[in-house]
Amino acid sequence: MAKIYTHDLEGNPVGLIDLSLEVEEGQIFGLVGPNGSGKTTTLKLFLGLIFPTSGSGEVFGYPLGSPVYKERIGFVPEGPYFYDHLNAVELLRFYGSLFGLTGPSFQDRIEHLLRLVGMWDRRDRKVADYSRGMLQRIALAQGLINDPDIVFMDEPTAGLDPIGAIQIREVIRQIRNEGKTVFLCSHLLKEMEPLCDTVAILNHGVVCRTGTMRELLADEDSCYLATFRGLSESSLQQLQSLAVSVEQQQEDTYIGNFRDQNSAVAAAQALATGGVELLELHPHQLSLEEVFIEAVGGIPQ
Repeated sequence: MAKIYTHDLEGNPVGLIDLSLEVEEGQIFGLVGPNGSGKTTTLKLFLGLIFPTSGSGEVFGYPLGSPVYKERIGFVPEGPYFYDHLNAVELLRFYGSLFGLTGPSFQDRIEHLLRLVGMWDRRDRKVADYSRGMLQRIALAQGLINDPDIVFMDEPTAGLDPIGAIQIREVIRQIRNEGKTVFLCSHLLKEMEPLCDTVAILNHGVVCRTGTMRELLADEDSCYLATFRGLSESSLQQLQSLAVSVEQQQEDTYIGNFRDQNSAVAAAQALATGGVELLELHPHQLSLEEVFIEAVGGIPQ
């Protein structure tokens, strides 16, 4: 499907040109792309805030914008804004009331969510006194208030310190482990890499790469890396003769680059006779940042 806003001076369409995605239930799906690639437009389409100019899409089998599926989704925006005079409990009570939630079980859910995002001890503080990180935490809690089957998140760790970001990532994994689906938009590629099951890369309004994380990071020119410790001058020369290349990692640690697993194992066995210790042996793998740069032809923004 497409969402075209206008055309440039050369007559080329501006907007989401060609979006073709299929998100499996129960996974963390990541959408990445440069600024202006169409990530926010994609989120708005799924949330039913805008509609495609051509093509169609479905969420849980219902057409985009259907009020039926909106009861089953949650949304965590980037840069959330809430009423300043409310505290955490009042805020979640307000958003829960929009879904008709009441009673003791609803109060229990409010406490559960505030504990989940680390806000229970600060539940009486007004939103006006929140830091950026606290706003992100309470935004995540409100996005889960209706116990949704799919949660759309836009930069959920923005503004968080490293510990806070780790905690939020653990919450996202927990949501996935409960069988829910997470649709995650972020420009933080190093955070997306260990978190997402599947990733799609948008560029100029078109999906240019998509696949599981394993598929995307597989290196067609795969090689094996072996890390050794305790090399003498002679064993280092032996390693250099067996490997494609050798790089010194620390004063007494070297990494050998081998064409395949068999040659790496053979080198480790040969060096072991001289007392050299093998620390690691693993295939080389691309990073999501490398895949991204290759796909979009530039540096992530």
